Amino acid sequence: MSETKSKPFEFEGAGHSASTYSVTVTNGEISAIERLNDTNNLYLPVRPGTDLFTAVSKTDEALDTISINTTGQTGNVTKTVLQDREQLDQNYAKLEKKYDNRVAELNETTENIDTVVSQQPENASPKIPDTFRYPFDIDDNQDHLKIQQFEYERPPSGVQASRPAQFRPYKDGYQADDVKGKPYGKYGGTVLLPMPKVSDSNGAEWGKSDLNVFGLGFTSIAGGVINTLTGNINKDNEAGFASVDKLKQELDISASEENQGVLQGNNLRQNIFSDNRAAISNLSGVGQAGLAIGAQELSKFAGVNLSADEVLARSTGKILNPNAELLFQGPVLRDFGFKFLMIARSEDEAEEIRKIIKFFKVGAAPVFSDGPALLGTPNVFQLEYKAGKRRLNTVNRFNEMALRTITVDYAPDGFWSAYQDSHPVALVMSLQFSELRPLYRVDHEFGGEVGY
Repeated sequence: MSETKSKPFEFEGAGHSASTYSVTVTNGEISAIERLNDTNNLYLPVRPGTDLFTAVSKTDEALDTISINTTGQTGNVTKTVLQDREQLDQNYAKLEKKYDNRVAELNETTENIDTVVSQQPENASPKIPDTFRYPFDIDDNQDHLKIQQFEYERPPSGVQASRPAQFRPYKDGYQADDVKGKPYGKYGGTVLLPMPKVSDSNGAEWGKSDLNVFGLGFTSIAGGVINTLTGNINKDNEAGFASVDKLKQELDISASEENQGVLQGNNLRQNIFSDNRAAISNLSGVGQAGLAIGAQELSKFAGVNLSADEVLARSTGKILNPNAELLFQGPVLRDFGFKFLMIARSEDEAEEIRKIIKFFKVGAAPVFSDGPALLGTPNVFQLEYKAGKRRLNTVNRFNEMALRTITVDYAPDGFWSAYQDSHPVALVMSLQFSELRPLYRVDHEFGGEVGY
């Protein structure tokens, strides 16, 4: 399918004042005419069959566009050729829907656009960031994924980067925060994509903690100190003391004081088995473990790396009890991956796909900052599942995102297949996002029906 779009041109007639128009020609026939709306700088389609449509279709600019589309140069066509009325009406409906979607998008992002306009030089024409779509005629009122791009900006000094985005600590609860402190700077545009495979994974970081009997001894000593401070001193356990005394005797290895292994054994004995017996009164039957630890330390100075477990296993068939336990170690940052199969059904849609790919590549790339010595943070993204202006509360929500990788497979079928202009017939775009901050309970409590 061959399609050519004219350069914008001025026209006055058919009862309308002078305006800027653009004519689209497909396979030698005029398929659409659009008029620039000076209010929002968007092109509004002209309804087929009207006097205005007929008048513009007969202009020299329209004839030259037909000539370029069919012969490659101007001046070879003197008669207007239109697509059939049914096809013209379909094209008009599609362009009108696109226009309405764009207007709705601009209205929804008024604050972002105002930010962009405020950063333009005085008297400069405001450049509103684009909104890209795939499919080209996607219906905003259907469920879809909306991705906005912003320049990265550090939260103000004193604001915690990992705090909940919508609430701040306030006495014994949380209160609404008008200044959210999000890492958002200048707005950089939007992409609307069909609903992907939706899933989310939430959790916290847990890790295995291994602690042998001597680690437990130190823990007990710490606990004994705490109990002493609170006046709650453990009572003596004579059976435990007997075992402790036995181990103290076993650790008194007879050798010169210069022997570092002996010094380490003595330090171990002095640190663990102090006079605060109440703190370790529960350590009974640890003599063999103490000998194994002593042998492990001494083996290092003999050039042999022998573990306490090896000593015990070879001598008694036992090993040190690791006292394994799963302990909370902090929150986790969520990752989200999306894949989109994109098939171009027209030249306009092919161009839109290329713009979408570049939109993500540019946003994910670092930038030079104050020369080549410093790099600036790539842009960040805000993702939302939406239907019209309504955010879906039947699926998860997102925090601010970093785009870690964008992968484009231009030959997903395993071989190259392209249209006449070499645009791939089909491609797969994969996006891998990571959230900039972890989630907390308050996020889920105020994050919609299913939370974040």
